[in-house]
Amino acid sequence: MKKTGGGGRAAILTAAMRLFAEKGYAGTSTREICQAARITKPVLYYHFQSKEHLYQELMIDCFSQHQKVLLRASQAVGTFRDRLIAIMEYDLKSAREDPLKVRFLTRMIFSPEEQRPRFNAVERMENQRSFLAGIFREGVAAGAVRGKPRELATILMGMSLITILENLFTGRSTLTRRNAEKLVGVLLDGCSHE
Repeated sequence: MKKTGGGGRAAILTAAMRLFAEKGYAGTSTREICQAARITKPVLYYHFQSKEHLYQELMIDCFSQHQKVLLRASQAVGTFRDRLIAIMEYDLKSAREDPLKVRFLTRMIFSPEEQRPRFNAVERMENQRSFLAGIFREGVAAGAVRGKPRELATILMGMSLITILENLFTGRSTLTRRNAEKLVGVLLDGCSHE
């Protein structure tokens, strides 16, 4: 197969993510990745030691990008509520702007372990929960929220995940600032009659 421009690390990552999202890790061959990225196998192996290495790099990149989004959002100016809304909004916006990444992560995290290489996604999510718990700790100390920071962080992450999955599975427009405001409102104010 002749290299036809545009090939390289970024093209390989994009092609692999798309194929893994569509067919799963086990259902995707290196030949298919090379064809989709319009590169040769030697080019693939120049950038990645193996298909497993490529998968690991994709997972690390997805979680690292998400951590950067959380860090950026957590630095929003305003009240504690404003910061939480910014975090939720950035999270939803990130999913809205990169649905391929959402499909890839969903497929990889929920696929049977024997159908993909080992990657400790739970550890990565735990790091994110710890980060968010730190923000909630600040809110508790300032009197802006009551509760256990780790549990509050878990609730926020769960609400975000369900909202993103609803969008993925139904196509409903759930990844909006308005929804971010509503979800944070439920978390901070509780469920009440309107």
